[in-house]
Amino acid sequence: MKRRVIGQPFAFRPVMSLVAAGLLLLAGALAAGYQYHSSHAEHRRQLTVQAKILAASVTAAIAFNDRATAQEYVNALMLDPRLDAVAVYNESHRQVAGFQRPGSEPLADSLANGGRLPRDQMVVAAPAQQGTTTVGSVYLRAAQTPMIMQLARYSGVALLTLMAVLMLSALAVAHRVLMRANAALERRARELATANQRLSDEMEHRARTEEALRQSQKMEAIGQLSGGVAHDFNNLLMIIRGSLARLSKQLQQSDPATERELQLERAGVAAGPEAHAMPARDRELFEERQARHQQIQRYLDMAQNGIDRAASLTQRLLSFARRQPLSPRSLHLDELIGSIQPLLDHSVGSSWRIEYRLDSQWAVLCDSNQMENAILNLVINARDAMPDGGVISVCTDDLRVDAAHPVNALEAGDYVRLRVVDTGVGMSEEVRSKAFDPFFTTKPVGKGTGLGLSTILGYVEQSNGVANIESRPGRGTTIHIILPRAPRDPIPEEA
Repeated sequence: MKRRVIGQPFAFRPVMSLVAAGLLLLAGALAAGYQYHSSHAEHRRQLTVQAKILAASVTAAIAFNDRATAQEYVNALMLDPRLDAVAVYNESHRQVAGFQRPGSEPLADSLANGGRLPRDQMVVAAPAQQGTTTVGSVYLRAAQTPMIMQLARYSGVALLTLMAVLMLSALAVAHRVLMRANAALERRARELATANQRLSDEMEHRARTEEALRQSQKMEAIGQLSGGVAHDFNNLLMIIRGSLARLSKQLQQSDPATERELQLERAGVAAGPEAHAMPARDRELFEERQARHQQIQRYLDMAQNGIDRAASLTQRLLSFARRQPLSPRSLHLDELIGSIQPLLDHSVGSSWRIEYRLDSQWAVLCDSNQMENAILNLVINARDAMPDGGVISVCTDDLRVDAAHPVNALEAGDYVRLRVVDTGVGMSEEVRSKAFDPFFTTKPVGKGTGLGLSTILGYVEQSNGVANIESRPGRGTTIHIILPRAPRDPIPEEA
């Protein structure tokens, strides 16, 4: 017994070749037969559809015995080379219209008197019905397919199969190459999209940085100017204040000689008519001088009041310029707001109501007096934004900023946020962008200096915090003040 050597190529034997050839022939014959029957059935179906369409078209012509119209519909089918003959009969089995190719026999009314369609020809029939009434019949006969075309069709099955296999193989290879190319293009597109997005983000960040730099430079320049002016103006105010104080003190001092005469006159009244009496003219001059001194004192008091207001303005300017010395200490905003709550409620009046939502547990490091002034200023601004009354919300909460919870441009850490919310007229984007600018105000002349929000911004930034505004016209305004959490909670004072 011979043993097969491992690795020897396998060879087909003649019998196997014949079997393979027979199987291929059988497969080709089955494919040809299937093709013939399927094409025959499809041809008959198409012929039936044409017959039904023609029957529906000539129904009215048959009913009215309009042979010309019926013949026009029939003539339209002459353009189809697959049709050999067409005939239209009425209910009396009389031909209304029809045609047949040269050398072909006319179509007879095969269904008359219960007849059947011929089996040796591909003939289909369709009733022409008007509603439920049959008014006639339509017959279509297919032309015979030439033998050469049938042979060409069947002999081409193998060639078409081989071409299909080659084409599918080529398509598979091309598809694989195309998929690789598409994957490379998609990867490149993603890289380009990522680079484009990164470039857009960098451009946007650069634009914001440049705008912030310009704003910072502008505010720094205004701050330096206003700080210098405030210092010089404050020095002048101190000189004027000292001069007014000395003048007021001088006015309050009386004339020693006149005082002595008045004392002698009082003593003379007590001793009797013969005692010393002050001349009437001197008394009149003294009283006029006293009245003039009182009037001058009133003017001095008004000047002193104006100096106090000017000093307050210089303090705001210094605070805006960040040259105002602060006394920061660790405190809780909730406790601070609770201590000034009566002052806030009294400041807004009876037409406005303040809601307090104080949810902060952390302490901040800030100047309590400046923070009180800032909160009071924000509440009064909120009141002015609602001339018809409304509700002002003062809210606090703790804020933790990290990679999972970013907030604006804040660095990671713990913060305490203060919000003052109103439902007033709101601000346009143009007004909102200028709200923190010094000397910018929307109030009428004499109603505001335009330093309120800019002073708050200077104080907040001097305390290492941030301030921003959210507002839309007619939707109200929300002012945020965010301060960093104090390094440690304040130690309670011992009693």
